[in-house]
Amino acid sequence: MVGGWSLLISILATCFYGTDTQWIGCAGATKADIVFVVDGSSSIGPIDFLEVRRFLRNFVINLHIGPDKVRVGLVQYSDEPYPEFLLKDHMDRTSLLNAINSFQYRGGGTETGKAISYTRENYFKEEAGSRANQRVPQIAVVITDGESIDDVVVPSKMMRDHGVIVFSIGVGGANLKQLSDIANQPSRRFSFYIDSFQTLERLTDALLHMVCVSIEGQRQALAETFADIVFLIDSGINSEFLQVRSTIFRLISQLNLGSAAYRIGLAQYARETTEEFRLNSFQTKEETLGGFRKFRLRKPQANEPRNLGAALTYVKENLFSVEAGGRTDPDYRQILVVVSGQESSDSVYGQARLIKDAGVTVVSLNAGSVPNLSLKVVASPNSYYPSVQTAYTSLQTLLTNSENLYTKEDCEAANLADIVFIVDESGSIGQQNFRLVRSFLYSVVNVFDVKPNQVRIGIVMFSDRASSEVYLDTFKDKKELLTYIKILPYRGGGTNTAAALEFAEEKVFTTARGSRKRMGVQQIAIVITDGESQYNVTKEAASLRRSGVTVYAIGVKDANEEQLIEIASHPASKYVVNVDSFAALKSVKQTLPRAICNNIIQQLVTVANRRSRIKKGCTKTDEADIFFLIDHSGSIYPHDFYDMLKFMTEFVHTFRIGPKHVRVGVAKYSDDPNLEFDLNVHTDAKTLAKALGEVKQLGGGTNTGKALDFMSPQFDRAAKTRGHQVKEYLVVITDGKSVDEVKVPADKLRSQGVTVYSIGVKSAVVAELLEISGDSKRTFFVNNFDALRPIKDEIITDICSKDGKLNRVSFPPADPNFFLLLLTACEDVPGDLIFLIDSSGSIETPEDYGKIKDFMMAVVNRSNIGMDKIHVGVMQFSDGPQLEFPLNRYFTKEELRTAIEGMWQLGGGTMTGAAIRELTPYFDAARGGRPNVKQRLVAITDGRSHDNVKDAAAALRAKGVTVYAIGVMDANRNQLLEISGASERVFVQRDYDALKELESEVALELCDPKRDCKKSDIIFLVDGSQSIDETEFQSMLTFMASIVNQTIVGPSDTRFGVILYSTEVKSIFTLKEYGSKREVLQAIGNLKSLHQDTHTGEALEFCFKEFDAVNGGRRALGVPQFLMVITDGEATDPFILEKPSKALRDAGIHVYSIGVGEANRDQLKTMAGRDDHVFYVNNFDSLQTLLSTITDSLCNEANRACEKQQADLVLLVDQSGSIKVHEYSIMKNFTKDLVGSFQVNKDFVRVGLAQFNRGFQHEFYLNQFYDVGDIYNHITGMVQQGGGTNIGLALERIQAYFEASRGSRRSSGVSQNLVLITDGMSDDDVLDPAVKLRQMGVVVFAIGIGNVHSVELQQITGSPKRLFTVRDFDSLKEIKQTVVETICSEPEDEVREFIDEYVSNLSQAKGLAEVSIRL
Repeated sequence: MVGGWSLLISILATCFYGTDTQWIGCAGATKADIVFVVDGSSSIGPIDFLEVRRFLRNFVINLHIGPDKVRVGLVQYSDEPYPEFLLKDHMDRTSLLNAINSFQYRGGGTETGKAISYTRENYFKEEAGSRANQRVPQIAVVITDGESIDDVVVPSKMMRDHGVIVFSIGVGGANLKQLSDIANQPSRRFSFYIDSFQTLERLTDALLHMVCVSIEGQRQALAETFADIVFLIDSGINSEFLQVRSTIFRLISQLNLGSAAYRIGLAQYARETTEEFRLNSFQTKEETLGGFRKFRLRKPQANEPRNLGAALTYVKENLFSVEAGGRTDPDYRQILVVVSGQESSDSVYGQARLIKDAGVTVVSLNAGSVPNLSLKVVASPNSYYPSVQTAYTSLQTLLTNSENLYTKEDCEAANLADIVFIVDESGSIGQQNFRLVRSFLYSVVNVFDVKPNQVRIGIVMFSDRASSEVYLDTFKDKKELLTYIKILPYRGGGTNTAAALEFAEEKVFTTARGSRKRMGVQQIAIVITDGESQYNVTKEAASLRRSGVTVYAIGVKDANEEQLIEIASHPASKYVVNVDSFAALKSVKQTLPRAICNNIIQQLVTVANRRSRIKKGCTKTDEADIFFLIDHSGSIYPHDFYDMLKFMTEFVHTFRIGPKHVRVGVAKYSDDPNLEFDLNVHTDAKTLAKALGEVKQLGGGTNTGKALDFMSPQFDRAAKTRGHQVKEYLVVITDGKSVDEVKVPADKLRSQGVTVYSIGVKSAVVAELLEISGDSKRTFFVNNFDALRPIKDEIITDICSKDGKLNRVSFPPADPNFFLLLLTACEDVPGDLIFLIDSSGSIETPEDYGKIKDFMMAVVNRSNIGMDKIHVGVMQFSDGPQLEFPLNRYFTKEELRTAIEGMWQLGGGTMTGAAIRELTPYFDAARGGRPNVKQRLVAITDGRSHDNVKDAAAALRAKGVTVYAIGVMDANRNQLLEISGASERVFVQRDYDALKELESEVALELCDPKRDCKKSDIIFLVDGSQSIDETEFQSMLTFMASIVNQTIVGPSDTRFGVILYSTEVKSIFTLKEYGSKREVLQAIGNLKSLHQDTHTGEALEFCFKEFDAVNGGRRALGVPQFLMVITDGEATDPFILEKPSKALRDAGIHVYSIGVGEANRDQLKTMAGRDDHVFYVNNFDSLQTLLSTITDSLCNEANRACEKQQADLVLLVDQSGSIKVHEYSIMKNFTKDLVGSFQVNKDFVRVGLAQFNRGFQHEFYLNQFYDVGDIYNHITGMVQQGGGTNIGLALERIQAYFEASRGSRRSSGVSQNLVLITDGMSDDDVLDPAVKLRQMGVVVFAIGIGNVHSVELQQITGSPKRLFTVRDFDSLKEIKQTVVETICSEPEDEVREFIDEYVSNLSQAKGLAEVSIRL
């Protein structure tokens, strides 16, 4: 605080701002130990030193001095510290004032650090009078006028870590940075500066107030926390009873028992629950222990049931109730200790969840001789003990530890975010309730890994106006932040939430105050309020969200729920929490951090990956016509209108825009509709994006019905301008109720075959939106236009995962529009899909169980079910697995629907690992599986498994099964990750209703959009001989069409040609002839057999020239070329097969031989030249079974062609001690395989390598080896050093490898690439050096092995597309090809960059916050 008296006035204004309620803190600050550390150096002088004494005297006069009240000590220092008097020396005010008046000025140098260390070691200890062990607040006030010549940082931190609150006062020439380093943070509350000693006295009131408030806050923070503990004992544990009673007695004997301390309750159960005593039955420790001594077990009858479930309900409703002595205040934990000797006779699952949801921590002890599953279910995480003997120490810790121990596991991977709490401190809350808010903040913040390079925390307080207590860059130490939260001041006042939201955006979420938004770090705001804002929040909340901040809104008591929804991000069900009292925040302490952490991970890793896969899937939606019909009436604000434009621009980028592919048009309406531009106007993504950005708003009324009627002829004209019928979509966006009727024109559009999506914003009427779309699944409502983006993916996914019932393929086509039905991403992808669903007792209602069945049917309905298509099986599990039906039982949707509807919930525990092991053989051929097709498992669970899932899931994935894990309710993310093996295949939902949100997404995942083949030239060489009848010939055409349908066809993508042969050879169409999938499919559909002999050799000779550039071949451009020979018999010219086959292969053309029936396998091998390019089936009907295998092979071969002809590739390899010796060897072999995938030499791909641990180890630069053999030899000889993991240091040092002197060709425009391989989290900051590398133009890839933090690795790569994770080192081989393909891919195309830049510029041009768009 600089600026003398004027600044002091500002300080005082800040301190005294608010109501008189703040002085309650000073009135109650009657007990503390305060030590003044006073600079007595020569720079002060005797006259100014008198001012110091006067200041101390005036300060002390205002304190309650006494042996049991405030004690004061004094240290004077210069070169050396001098103890003027200790805390124990002056116990009354008179004596203390005399001592202050008489201590002498000493002079000398200024060694403040030494003095602070001396004070900590000699004053703040019991012998010197400190009462820290009595939980008395400890305060130090350092007064100095100069710059210390020694270090103050370490001594000051040690003082603060010792539990001392440190204030600093600087006068005149004091060093402001040192003052800040000395004091607690935030420095504006604990550090003061004035110009001269003459004004020091004026600081008395301000400092006194801050000290007093801190004392009171510290007193509350240091107060011992207690708990309500209920013991629930199984009446039948006769043989173990004495040990159980002895253990419990020892535990509670060590507790501070009493009505204001720990309270104990006791009950036993068998058929019924019997109370022994309640929490308020005894008032003293002696009474409680006496009551426990009298406890005896009731003798249950033979075979009497043990109804633990009923007992849990009884305890929740009766023993933890207020009437029974239960304390709802969050400061008092509630703990239930269950001791049982056998399995429960009734269900415990729902009852256990309810009592834990109420905030009760449940500990379970097994007093029996066999495993007790019901106890595992009952217990909170990590709170089940298999025997009483092993539980004592852990129980002792748990009963006395007040921290939230359980949520941290969910947040281990969510270790990078900027989180700002916006906290209501208005007068309606009051001191007592604000204490509960502080407790809530403490618990939530404590879950996160708070560090400058990981999670940063800010705190904004608001009442009538807002101020920041903590900026994102204020605290670098989590412990000090938590200390400050404990003493967070409360002021009172009104409720201006709008001002707080605006303040947070403009003053806190800024680079200058520690925000890392520009580095891509997630920005999160958590608003906590108990009332309605005095001012409308809509504008400020939308602005905050538009700036890229995800907003949670927590309402307490009288909070306005509609306003909370206005504040929060979309959807409200995910981002709004409303509780009826401050005491109820206790349950939110558990659920909120879990939700935030899941969302952090989902947004950073999962969402971005899924958007990438959605785009890949939608690119294969080859043809469609999409119109936007947008409301531009006067009720829409300009910034809302631009949100619509951004929504449309991002929306269309997902598709393949072109006159033969997806076309987009826009109409807008208010009083009247008008066509902004038609479908055939903008034929590429760049011009379309520009046109969308230039749409103008004119204003007017809202005649939606007239606008819908206007669209009908637009779609009629669409078929004429395209020349044929394609799928047609209309996306309607409106913000209000239409003044005219919408149902009739909407029905007319849908009767034309137009699929209509309706999106309502703000004042739109949901019932009207439903009339427009005709289907609730295509009806969307959001509160603000900035919430349009989250629903974009839902609509796109729905479009791209079209109902599989349309996608039946047969030849000849009965429908003249047959080829329309082929043009979807999911067509013709056969596969095996098994649902593994949790059917345990924790699924509380039949309705929730029904939602799981609805989800399965929704996915089935979107899949292409059939004998040669998708097969579905279902297994349920609880304590054990139960097969409902295998993969080879049902082949129609109707059969599947009947079977799924007939399922019944099992009840019981959650043994997911055992279920996965039981299920695994059902993917084998012997049990109905088809190992040669894509095989997938979708596992759905609502809780933590009670057995090991990792090994069983790994074994299943090792068989080639792709696993998706969906968790709802209390599912554990780490276990879901162990099941799926990849974070992008983990879905976490809050409840069963949210499963509906996943239907389209999972369906699109299952239809294999990830198959991303590079462009190729593919020619079919088709046997048209007389041995193939018409039906067989049509089956062959079906197979060819299916292969075409799995590719992206176009002049710049994959090209197709067809050659038909028998005795003669005919080119049906060349590679350059057709530029769309439709044209290729139609040409294939028109093929006619020749019905002559099988002259395969002559046909092969003919093929060679068909791959030349004159016919559309792109061999010279490095495009992979394939010849697919399909034949059913022996060649009649076998003697000339080998020469043309070899010539084709020598030219780099991959020859695939596909034989049917009587085909000669030796001849097939002669043509292909390698076994893995030979395929054979017994009959033409079975050709479809080869589809997945052949398309995979095509993709793998095509993707081997590296688009980067030149590249500099540097490998950065982890050699830390966490990697075992054999794992290090696997990693070296993987590294060699990776290098071997490139054409290594001086002119093409150069390779460099370094290792790292805590340090950096150079191996070789880019200009050292140009031969792959030399690189192999060097890698083989590398030796692991062990040690820590400093990735940040390694990233900084590796920058030198990209200099010209080290062989880098960066200045010549050659692609620069870094591949990081690591198994752990970095011990240092990675963000800054990673950003620097990317700024240098280096594309950074990261491979994480094991329990790595994907969030951190994504910050290194800058994109999830360049991040790869595997569960263990053995799995590295599974991702090698994917890594190579990604490295080889060219950077984001120009269109993507143009659209990102255009939308960003659009936002800025309209005065909106810049938005980073990641699709």
